[in-house]
Amino acid sequence: MTTLELRSIHTSFTKKDLCKIIEKFNLNINVNLNRNNICKEILNHVQEYNLEYLYEENKFKKLSIKEKDNVILIAKKIKSFVKSGLDLNKNLYNSNDDAISDAIYIGQYGDISSVRKAIDLLNKSLNIEIPIIISENLKKSLDEKIQIKKNSVPTLQVKHGKFYVEF
Repeated sequence: MTTLELRSIHTSFTKKDLCKIIEKFNLNINVNLNRNNICKEILNHVQEYNLEYLYEENKFKKLSIKEKDNVILIAKKIKSFVKSGLDLNKNLYNSNDDAISDAIYIGQYGDISSVRKAIDLLNKSLNIEIPIIISENLKKSLDEKIQIKKNSVPTLQVKHGKFYVEF
């Protein structure tokens, strides 16, 4: 007699992640269902599409909610430090090195917009280069936004020829 092992999709996979999987493998699952029902439906396709990785923690999701809140708090501290003119008396940092070490720590979570803003501010104010690690998907969308912004800036157009002006 064999025992049936009941497994479920790890909670680190959000509904959005599961919907991307449904779209990628073109599964016939309604994405308007709630997460639990989507999980039940996907479990029927785990063997067929080799989706066993859904049982383990999502390796692309780096932070829990508590950790993310902590990273955002550190980013706010760095922004406050820079906006106060790098004044150590008005801030929680004892030296520039403390702020830099915090920035290096949060730099690996560059997908969070407040982290990118805080590190950019610190880089500009101290003339240093702290790397920001960003996922490929986000990098593409940010590049797209920059390109759209560049294309939408009005430019001077010069036209040559004869022009008649009457008053």
